[in-house]
Amino acid sequence: MKVPFFRYDWFFQENRNDIMPKLDEIMSSGRYVNGEYTSKLEEKLAEICKRKYAVTTGSCTDALFFALTTAGIKQGDEVILPPFSFVATLDSVLRCGAVPIFVDISTEHYMLDVAKLEEAVTPRTKAIVLVQLFGNCHPQQKQIREIAQRHGIPLIEDAAQAIGAKDNDIHAGKIGDISCISFDPTKLVSAYGTGGAVLTDNEEEYSMLKKLANHGLENGVPQIAGYNSKIAETQAATILAQIEKLPQTIARMNEVAEKYMSQLKNVDKITLPTKCCTLSNFHKFVIRTEKRDELRKFLKDNGIETKIHYPTLLSEQKILEGRKFLKHNLANTEKAAQEVISLPIWPSITDAEISYICESIKMFL
Repeated sequence: MKVPFFRYDWFFQENRNDIMPKLDEIMSSGRYVNGEYTSKLEEKLAEICKRKYAVTTGSCTDALFFALTTAGIKQGDEVILPPFSFVATLDSVLRCGAVPIFVDISTEHYMLDVAKLEEAVTPRTKAIVLVQLFGNCHPQQKQIREIAQRHGIPLIEDAAQAIGAKDNDIHAGKIGDISCISFDPTKLVSAYGTGGAVLTDNEEEYSMLKKLANHGLENGVPQIAGYNSKIAETQAATILAQIEKLPQTIARMNEVAEKYMSQLKNVDKITLPTKCCTLSNFHKFVIRTEKRDELRKFLKDNGIETKIHYPTLLSEQKILEGRKFLKHNLANTEKAAQEVISLPIWPSITDAEISYICESIKMFL
């Protein structure tokens, strides 16, 4: 059996008959950007994330950069972030000319360690980036919010992977002063290309974010030096179609995760994901083992594709060469980077594929 890590076309194949008429309508209209579907998408995103405003962007990387810029981050400012995330989190900080301050993660959920975060805040800290990782919400995100407010520091939420997730009454995309979501093709809700969004409850921030994403324009007149960061109408339409079915998709992802949990719960020498929030979207299903590299090779030899998120810490990225940055004790992160392995997961993965993966893991261990 051959099992890919992810099937990028799963939603399209299941919903082709709903999507194609919308694409035909858009292509026939001649209105390819800033149209009805983009407006509807921004309204829907604000609704499901419990925010007042949403602005779609060309990517979540742009969204993060715009969020930091709108929060006033500039050359030389210090920004706290976890070292365990995709490089886009770091890119956005560096684009502002800011100084990254890396703080360790928790071994339970791989997100910022709250105790170590408090210790890292100094008078030079100008923002905190909270990464909601692997489809989860941070179980102590309220405490992180309180730390940021107590020190008068903007909290930027990188919820790229977490759309639809929540912890109690707080939905992903809600906890940050400004929050960001990704529609990269690897995401549970994805563009057939790329896209992102940035959300806020502040009208002045909303106005600034809109200008940054659209050449600095306001009423057709450039007000600031902006960027060209739009999402196509075709992408907005396909994302909207996925959002309409997001509750069912997340329910299915939780079913898949539970099948993994059930079949692997008694396997020695692996650590399964910890339930750390009320509802995860299980963007990734990540296990840990000290024999990670050997296990990955064994699974590959048996036709099972896996990924490692993330083998190189952000604090070790080549793009930091010649730049100023600071890292605190990152023992938890360093250990996680040596042990984590992401197993195949998508909504239409079959029971037979899940069982084959689990039996292969058992056979190896």
